[in-house]
Amino acid sequence: MNANNLTLLIGRSPGQNYHQARGFTLIELVIVIILLGLLAAAALPRLLSATDEAEIASLEGVAGGFSTGVSIAHAQWATDGNVAGGNTSSASKIAINLDGKVFYINEYGWPANVNSGDDAAANGQTANECKQVFDNVLQSSPSSTIDSGSRGNNRYFVSVIAGAGGDLAGETGDVCRYELILSSNATAAQTHYFDYDLVDGQVTVIYPEQN
Repeated sequence: MNANNLTLLIGRSPGQNYHQARGFTLIELVIVIILLGLLAAAALPRLLSATDEAEIASLEGVAGGFSTGVSIAHAQWATDGNVAGGNTSSASKIAINLDGKVFYINEYGWPANVNSGDDAAANGQTANECKQVFDNVLQSSPSSTIDSGSRGNNRYFVSVIAGAGGDLAGETGDVCRYELILSSNATAAQTHYFDYDLVDGQVTVIYPEQN
């Protein structure tokens, strides 16, 4: 018996049959791809719906906390004996203290800023002042920015809408807008946000209707 015969006998036992491994045919692969596509098409709407619902829940949670915070500040302002029409100049504006945080109040009794050097008038609000209120009213505020170029690094984009508010005796004031950032694009449409009216303190949540 030579070496070749020995190798053959070791590698194969008597009566053993060998079958060549068979791969997937093109038709089988196409069927698998189609099935995966159908499954993805069925699951995607549910996934998108769940994501949108989570975004809305997050927005409403932050807006609710913010509304509670400004309402507490307004109540403290009233408890201190203040009335509407107070001075808002940087030199003599009204201040309240909430848990060690000082807020400066506008002429209608709502938080306007936390910087002693800023005017507190409801019709002269800046985006930075809106951010001051956001950052300090909430116990643990989400990251925010007033710079459209920094949207990708923050959770909320803060802006001011001049003259858009005011439902109190026909008075007109500014609105602070807090947009939940869903796109880092500086020109992205604002779809999920809440507005803070500096005249009557109303907080309004805006988002697309669910199908």
